[in-house]
Amino acid sequence: MTTSLCIGPRCGGQEGPREADTGRLICAGCTSRLRRDIGITPTLQRWLGHHLAPGAGAGPKVSGSRDAPVPVRIDVIDHQARIGDVLKSWVWLIAEHRGLTYPAVTTVDEVAPWLERHVDWATTRPWIDDMCAELDELRRVAHRLAPWRVHVVELDGPCPSCDLRALIRTSGETYIECDVRVGGCSALWTDDEYLAKVTSMVEVESQ
Repeated sequence: MTTSLCIGPRCGGQEGPREADTGRLICAGCTSRLRRDIGITPTLQRWLGHHLAPGAGAGPKVSGSRDAPVPVRIDVIDHQARIGDVLKSWVWLIAEHRGLTYPAVTTVDEVAPWLERHVDWATTRPWIDDMCAELDELRRVAHRLAPWRVHVVELDGPCPSCDLRALIRTSGETYIECDVRVGGCSALWTDDEYLAKVTSMVEVESQ
């Protein structure tokens, strides 16, 4: 039976793209990554909200009135707006294609769970690579504007997919991933998924 390769951006890292799941255009790892990138957007919004003042990172700023200057980072404000705009654009597309009613409340806290509920369907659409790329970009830019590196923990043990010791967990997120920045394969798991893989590997080695 012919298999198709995942069209998710950066799938597999240096190893190249993995096989897409049956009936989908992306693999299980890229599907999990998309869920992570959608689910983290409300946290990104709040995190950026705590980094509006200059000094929290590089970027231009603007002041308020001459009597009471209120320095604000324009780049952070712009990205907060972009997070909302990108999520709403995908909600609109999916609602239109599926004949659904567009959500009455369109805050990031409201539309992110709405999008997550439609991820499985979205993985069958030819534009899923664009959706993955845009959501990934939202997260990466937010981390660049207000770095979370001090909150990234390097985990012991090799990656179950590529055997490289490149596993990390970012504070505030519920996924373990194989970091492509150090040559990892970009695989992504929830805690339960990772535990199940490790348990299976141990059982095989003990036989």
